[in-house]
Amino acid sequence: MSLRFELPAQGRLRPNNKRDPLPYYYRRFTGWLYRHRLQMGLDLLPPVGRCVLEVGVGSGILVPTLTGHFPEYVGIDLELAPGLDALVKPGCRASFRTADLLSPGGLPAATVDAAVCFSVLEHIADADAAALGLAHTLKPGGILVTGYPMVSPVMSQAFRAIGYNAIEEDHVTPPARIAAALARVLRPVARVAFPVGAPVGLALYQCTSWRKV
Repeated sequence: MSLRFELPAQGRLRPNNKRDPLPYYYRRFTGWLYRHRLQMGLDLLPPVGRCVLEVGVGSGILVPTLTGHFPEYVGIDLELAPGLDALVKPGCRASFRTADLLSPGGLPAATVDAAVCFSVLEHIADADAAALGLAHTLKPGGILVTGYPMVSPVMSQAFRAIGYNAIEEDHVTPPARIAAALARVLRPVARVAFPVGAPVGLALYQCTSWRKV
């Protein structure tokens, strides 16, 4: 059974920086798509596992969902939002730390059963270093779930239409390059996209899962 995304009540979360997309989850027209992209990824997570790592915690939008399912949780980001500890569900042992995916020793080595990384990899120019960092954290047999949007002029226009005007500065790596880097260190398991069935070049957002052999 897949995890069901639990949206925290509006006002409970705080952004971790000025570009945190937190407000879009609650808007009338953009909210559904922002929530749906997370659910697509959650559907790819294994039903069992002890420890999950979240790379790119942001405002903590996924913390209640993940800590309600996994007994151990580690959340990392370059900047941590205030109040993350209050989002942890009872019974989960959780920790938060500032860490850089590209820094040696920044992530725990071979300690997690599952890792999630939503809307992070498109911001990183060195896709191979990011892929190595993520693979480094997984136990043998562990699953990584990533999510990322199309990086293209059309997508840039779409983001500008909803009021996000700095997208060219933020999105630097397209999905094909992300997938190629991950495939060099992990085994592909599954891919889902929105719109449903859209190929890589036409998907607005896609989630992929990968296994460490």
